[in-house]
Amino acid sequence: MAFSFSSLFNSKKTHTNNDIIPKIKYNGGTKFAENKTNEVYLDIEELGGFPFIKTAIIGDFSVKVKRTGCTLTFIFENESLILSSDNTSIESNQIKNTNVHFTEIDFELIAEEVEKIKNENIAEIQYTFKDKTISFIPITA
Repeated sequence: MAFSFSSLFNSKKTHTNNDIIPKIKYNGGTKFAENKTNEVYLDIEELGGFPFIKTAIIGDFSVKVKRTGCTLTFIFENESLILSSDNTSIESNQIKNTNVHFTEIDFELIAEEVEKIKNENIAEIQYTFKDKTISFIPITA
């Protein structure tokens, strides 16, 4: 019987977030934008006749904000649109047995903003939490 040091030190393969994120099946929205380590799911919905944007960030981004909420900026070719979060307390949840986090945030809209988002070419979206901004590039269909 032969003895091998390599069998003692053979490390287990670790999975990175970039391996895990594409395998997550999120059915709560439409994949809209991404950056190197996160994905954004975004849908415009209506509740009681009032439109709102439902978003979810899935990836290595994690945040816990109380009393200030966040903003979502849509950057178009010649202008931008800034929306404030519906809730002032935002907290990411870690997905079990991973380093991946899930952050849900809703934003109120008016009809004119809905039309602008649906009809204009969006170059970038940015979430701003206190002093931290995270940017995403929309996925082209």
